[in-house]
Amino acid sequence: MQTMKIQWDDIPLGVETGRVEIVVTDAVIDSYRASMDLDIAWFTTGAPPYGMRIAPPDMVPKLAMEPMFQDYLNSNIGQNIRAKQTFKFFAPVMVGTTVRGVGHLVEKYERRGRRFVTLEGLFTDAAGRHLVLDRRTQMLLSDDFNMRS
Repeated sequence: MQTMKIQWDDIPLGVETGRVEIVVTDAVIDSYRASMDLDIAWFTTGAPPYGMRIAPPDMVPKLAMEPMFQDYLNSNIGQNIRAKQTFKFFAPVMVGTTVRGVGHLVEKYERRGRRFVTLEGLFTDAAGRHLVLDRRTQMLLSDDFNMRS
């Protein structure tokens, strides 16, 4: 069915898929803002109730996608495409914060002849406080998978 580097039955649940450390600076926020065309006061100059600049909520998970998830999947399992994704936001990420993230493969299943893996990435600040949980499900692509319009 699919050509994978690890056989389906051998895909290890709970395995760490990657780690990141991102220092959230004004330049990082500005670059992300420009790429997403965001012009919201919290992301530009800061606004109440925070009184300082915060990062767009999805910025850190998007910047961390390759080292936390895709590098592992492409190297160890094979080609894939995102099927669904959810975020849980615990606290805003303030400018100046060092964010650490760790990814894990937490689930695998088959549905309608397709195989899926679910990964979670937990992002924390230097004190270990939870900032964001990124949960994404990737559909594994077989060699004969066709994108049909």
